[in-house]
Amino acid sequence: MNRAWELAAGISRRHFLAWSAAVGAAGLAGCKSTEAAKLQTPRSQIGEDPADPETVPTVGSKTSVGNTEALTVSGVGLVYNLPGTGSSPAAGSWRTMLEDSLKKLKRDQTLNLRELLDGPGRTTSLVIVSAQIPPGAREGDPIDVQVTLPDDSKTTSLRGGELFATELITFDTTGNIRAQVRGPAARGGNQLVAGSVWARAQGPLVAGNIVLDGADGKEAKPDTDAEGRALYRAGFIAGGAKVAHTRPYYLLLNSGDQNPRVGAAIAERINTTFHTTSDPRFKVADAKDRELILLSVPAAYRHNHYRFLLVARQVPYNPVGANSVYRQKLEEELMDPATALTAAVKLEALGGDCRRSLKIGLESASPWVRFAAAEALAYLGQTDGAAELARLAEDHPALRAQSLKALASLDDAAGTDKLVEMLTSGDAELRHGAFIALRLADERHPALGGALMNRSYYLHRVGGRGASAVHLTAAGRSEILVFGDNVKLRGPMPPVPLGSEFTVSVPAGDEGAKVTRVVRLKDRDPEVKEARCGADLSAVLGALANLGGGYSEAVELVRRSARAEALSAPVVMDAVPREMSIQQLAGFAKVDTTLAKANVEVAKVGTVQPAVDANGFEVPVDQGPLVAPAGAALPKQALNRNPGRLFGPSRASDAPILDPAVVPAGGR
Repeated sequence: MNRAWELAAGISRRHFLAWSAAVGAAGLAGCKSTEAAKLQTPRSQIGEDPADPETVPTVGSKTSVGNTEALTVSGVGLVYNLPGTGSSPAAGSWRTMLEDSLKKLKRDQTLNLRELLDGPGRTTSLVIVSAQIPPGAREGDPIDVQVTLPDDSKTTSLRGGELFATELITFDTTGNIRAQVRGPAARGGNQLVAGSVWARAQGPLVAGNIVLDGADGKEAKPDTDAEGRALYRAGFIAGGAKVAHTRPYYLLLNSGDQNPRVGAAIAERINTTFHTTSDPRFKVADAKDRELILLSVPAAYRHNHYRFLLVARQVPYNPVGANSVYRQKLEEELMDPATALTAAVKLEALGGDCRRSLKIGLESASPWVRFAAAEALAYLGQTDGAAELARLAEDHPALRAQSLKALASLDDAAGTDKLVEMLTSGDAELRHGAFIALRLADERHPALGGALMNRSYYLHRVGGRGASAVHLTAAGRSEILVFGDNVKLRGPMPPVPLGSEFTVSVPAGDEGAKVTRVVRLKDRDPEVKEARCGADLSAVLGALANLGGGYSEAVELVRRSARAEALSAPVVMDAVPREMSIQQLAGFAKVDTTLAKANVEVAKVGTVQPAVDANGFEVPVDQGPLVAPAGAALPKQALNRNPGRLFGPSRASDAPILDPAVVPAGGR
């Protein structure tokens, strides 16, 4: 019998739920024992009058949110196509796991493992593959993949390699499982237990100095071997794995409300509030038993899971009438800047029949009120506030990230048209943020001008009358954005080395560029390939890709040509909107009616979208504005566009420690 199932024998139903969450054996992976400590036991409020604005029971008053942390998955994989920099894996547990994995994946084919792993050409290497499954991820969602070498590996570089299909699974120890179930059910020593397969990773690696510079502003150098060759012992594959199972959020009923009737009533209220006509069979909430309700994120909130959970917790347990005191009180609070943000969330939680109340807020003189109303209307599928959201994104950096997210949620040209207009903005942050929002709203929109280059990265040529610029990001999706119609390499530019095989040069005048690749072969003369093209940056990147160049070489070309002042447009790094939490915004709204201070402070206290559970799921309480100490320096955070995170980094603790020369996907 499978060791994991042996451990399950004799565990009670509730304990089995906690155990399965620990090892990822069920769709509820990620549940932590700390959730039990968060459960409260309030008196059941089923019979209270929902018309009383002070005592209306809500979903949040009867439940707590679970499964809100990322799930770590990993596996042992094989990188192939290395240019003689690989190594034969040593005998041991890593090699055994790799051989078992290869046999499983190629069960229908004859596989010579010794020839594959121990070939004289040193073209393969054993690697450790890891990834983070974000909360709320759906089957098929892409996630970033980290690839590292074991400490004892003799491989000198992963550059140029490609990851063979690798299953990523959850692991835990029997000791952790025993702690989860708080009993003697998990017997034996502290052994490693494998859980479920959560993703499969594969694809070409990006290994090399992508965007990081040293502390002195000069290009960071990787470690080198005795012959001066770069050592790239880690890399990443942006979007290199697909999620195999949906990870729903869930609601745990408080102990005083744990019965099937309450669970079914809460699920019905949520499904009624977030009803969608696009797929009548789709259930947002599914009551599994007396304690547990599974939550699936509706399409309107696919880029803002936090907003969905915040609103879902404010859904009244009992239906609220059109003329109820509760609704009237919220309509009054919406028009007050100090309470508008909270009132808008609660009105949004009443569903589509509150749209008229929200539309009145669009006429307010206060930008806080207009923003609160327009944002809520967007998530209700209403385009009335689209123009206002676009104006707020342009005028107020403090509201920019949230406004762009709301525009991206609109399944309508009213939203995408406004995003397209912002692509020509002179504000680099607004322009890049609008690009990200437009790509998430409609990945095939013609204004994006995207093309996949050598299966390694996306090149987006965004024309228009805006100022020319080249935008790069430190992590996340591998892409280069070229804004403007006339971004060129200027000569004379002497040969610029890219990686270990490529050079690009531009002679004086307008004679175009030359891309050269020199492949050094063992016991043979080097193989030289050349391509000539125009000096347009997009054309040079295309020629580089045609010769086999990847993302690392492309970014290296952009950075080095800019340093040599051979690029006709500036290079912009990580120009994405920072945002403050709803709690921070509510604090400023009480004292900063024009957003003058909030627009400045967002650069100090804002983040590039925190984790979904970073600020809790309560609506704002009465508090002062949150301001960073004078002169406080905040670290730049990298993009990680996981499902539900439009402008989002992973927390620093999520990312493994890699070589300084490698930018990990999802963190620095």
